[in-house]
Amino acid sequence: MNFKNFLLAKETDFKGRAIQDIWNFSDEQIEHTHDFIQLLFPLNENSSAVFHGYYLDTPSSIDAIKSNTLAKESVLKSSKWFLGFLDRNRHWRRRQDHNYLRITRIIKSLRLLVSDQEADSFYQSILSILNDEDKSKINYETLSYWNNA
Repeated sequence: MNFKNFLLAKETDFKGRAIQDIWNFSDEQIEHTHDFIQLLFPLNENSSAVFHGYYLDTPSSIDAIKSNTLAKESVLKSSKWFLGFLDRNRHWRRRQDHNYLRITRIIKSLRLLVSDQEADSFYQSILSILNDEDKSKINYETLSYWNNA
């Protein structure tokens, strides 16, 4: 799969979904579909959660995205889209939740492909939608992962 072309809406993913199809997911689809987050927010490491095997496996695949303004804007748009999902829903604000891994991935992907500033901004946005009660429910290890991503 060519991540740059997917992010530029020039190719579909391995299931025939265009990026716009994913951005049109309902909240229920976002919550219960587990093979899209690695495509919107690729990393240079294989996912331990999903086994489709797609990741940025060469330096040139990373550079292709980093050097393309529209591809980076697509990653950034996806981060705002996912932040909206998190802001609209409260079910994930508990001790353990698979969305915590998604948040870590998004921060890492933004840092790898877009900028430290955007990664830090996303992290701060996550913290800003959590009230003190929410923060007390989220385990310290998770908060540490986000901070260090």
